[in-house]
Amino acid sequence: MIEAVLFDFDGVIRQWDESDLGTFEAEANIEKGTIFATAFSKELHEPLTRGELTWLQWRNETEHRLVKTHGTFIRPIVKRFFEFEGRVDLEMVELVKQLPDRLRLGILTNNHDRFEDYLQRVGLEELFDVVVNTHRIGVAKPEPLAYRNAVSRLGVEPAHCLFVDDLETNVRGGAAAGLQCHHFQNQTGLVAFLKEFDIELISHQK
Repeated sequence: MIEAVLFDFDGVIRQWDESDLGTFEAEANIEKGTIFATAFSKELHEPLTRGELTWLQWRNETEHRLVKTHGTFIRPIVKRFFEFEGRVDLEMVELVKQLPDRLRLGILTNNHDRFEDYLQRVGLEELFDVVVNTHRIGVAKPEPLAYRNAVSRLGVEPAHCLFVDDLETNVRGGAAAGLQCHHFQNQTGLVAFLKEFDIELISHQK
């Protein structure tokens, strides 16, 4: 029997669909996606998610590298990139609220040291029984220890926990750790997945 649902955050509950940044990059004759590619490069983003870099160090090093390759004119675009906090998917928030009360709910996110403050600021912290930010535990998805840490804090066995993530590599990692996993693409697919485990959404507010 399923006792808990563990959600990834970015790409599932928070979406990153701002179009302006691409416009700014084009106007500056910079290839679209340049800033993202630098910020989320393996050598910068992975240390961030393992707690080896703070958000501010990550941001400053990203800017340093981009200024070095493109010049100082890129600074305002980098500033815009790091000011954008994404969009909370209110339909997904409603789905979480409609999950049965018997289920323990958690987040497992590869994130940074400002994540918990953000979650509280947007009013989502109380929706979840457990929030596991890999920045705090020193190991990130898809490494098995990240999932084990989360299910341990939820107080359930891996086989009794559903895991939802938008990245296939993280889904494979969860499955290897023994969780029941869903590759998130849209809410309709998630609802169908939940029904496979006899989990029906209810109308009351959690």
